[in-house]
Amino acid sequence: MPFTSILQSNWQNFGAPIQFGNSIISQPAPDNPICMKGITKTEKDCCRLPSLVDQSIDNRCALENPTMISPSAKKTEGCCIAQCVLTTLNALENDTVDRAALKKSFLVADGIDRNFSPLFNNTIDDCSNVINNNSVFKATPVSSVLGRPGCSFIPEGFFDCVKSSLFQRCPVAVWDDISECKQLKQKLSAGCSFASLTG
Repeated sequence: MPFTSILQSNWQNFGAPIQFGNSIISQPAPDNPICMKGITKTEKDCCRLPSLVDQSIDNRCALENPTMISPSAKKTEGCCIAQCVLTTLNALENDTVDRAALKKSFLVADGIDRNFSPLFNNTIDDCSNVINNNSVFKATPVSSVLGRPGCSFIPEGFFDCVKSSLFQRCPVAVWDDISECKQLKQKLSAGCSFASLTG
């Protein structure tokens, strides 16, 4: 099965939207607890993924949004750090990922590894299509912090898709081909999120 078909299959099944008229009233489902069980190596042990954006943007967005949610927790909103990053890159407009802005930003980021450069364009295209066309990610977020708007599910879904895709196609030069790492690829293929592999 081509990788893009696997990606479509995994991400179309992410969460189960409940329709009420034209409104989506459910959010993306949390990871199955089995996703986090039996992990002896984390994704960093197996594949040295590049930084997708400049570290200064990551650092600023993390400082501005200190609340983190476990992958196994029920989500009422997306990751505010991911939303901050995409907003900073001018890559999120009307709940849609702007692939052109992302390609421009990702390819000039400080941490881009030449091993991954050939994978970026297709990965961004594939993940933009999958996330932008999945109604679960368009669910209205409910803030977990009083006094601020809820953060969109789209940025978190997009980054998780990109990291999953790059990890699945990790170049041989930066991949540790041991059974524990192959197990992580199997978990991703079974529908686990990339966040669930981070230990």
